[in-house]
Amino acid sequence: MTGYNNSPSPAPDGQQPDGDQQPDDLDIAGVGGNPISHLDGNSVAGPLGELFRIDIIAALGRCNHCGAVRAFGEATVYADSPGIVVRCSSCEGVLLRLVETPTQFWLDVRGLSYLQIDREA
Repeated sequence: MTGYNNSPSPAPDGQQPDGDQQPDDLDIAGVGGNPISHLDGNSVAGPLGELFRIDIIAALGRCNHCGAVRAFGEATVYADSPGIVVRCSSCEGVLLRLVETPTQFWLDVRGLSYLQIDREA
């Protein structure tokens, strides 16, 4: 069956016109069956804000692995494990690990040479 402009009409029940079943849970930028594996550094603003009580996203950090200096918000974040792992967007070296328990934060920042945080005016 074709639509007004001779394009295939939508098939019922989420099926493609060729009969294939379409996944119901596509990620915005992902592909069916292949979800987005990481986020950007902005996604750790909440957890790190609880720990530091500052906005760390605009802070500049130097990667201990490759020497790149970038805004923390540009880092690659993996949050699908027991904790949060932040990796350098240049070399994928681990910059930071954060694990939160009901009573403690565990923070490993061995991958950062420094973190430059501007004072708020």
